[in-house]
Amino acid sequence: MENILKEFLDGLVGAEKNWQSADHLIYVVYPVVKDDKLLLRALENIYDNVVKIVSVVLRFEYFYKRIELSKDSKRNLEVFFVKLGKKYGLNKDDGRIVREIIFSGKKHKESGLEFSGKGKAVILDDRLGKYELDLKKVKEFLSISKKLLENANRNFREIF
Repeated sequence: MENILKEFLDGLVGAEKNWQSADHLIYVVYPVVKDDKLLLRALENIYDNVVKIVSVVLRFEYFYKRIELSKDSKRNLEVFFVKLGKKYGLNKDDGRIVREIIFSGKKHKESGLEFSGKGKAVILDDRLGKYELDLKKVKEFLSISKKLLENANRNFREIF
């Protein structure tokens, strides 16, 4: 049991580190360097942060038998939003943004071509579908991912 609880906490610590890296890139490095590719690096960290939090929360709630999980990750993600979103402080808009973070992160990982300039990073998929990312959007992603992290920490503190 102790190992499982340590695993949950390690997951949250890893998520916190990802968030701190993204925050540092956007609020410290980006204003000085002005390289729009940093938006993509920040997105990677925010995506990793959100995925770790959602994963830890799902495993935590499953461990305490509050939810059922399946082998289908999309179904598990829906369980998170439908059954756990409110408990972890997400309203409908926050949930929409978390979904967008996950969508954007996957697009970035699968992308064959990305370029940046004029305050934006552009991700092209295989069908030449375009997804644009700007500083405002990344800051919004940072804000929501921080809220999710804080609420997960708060809920876990009540148990530990």
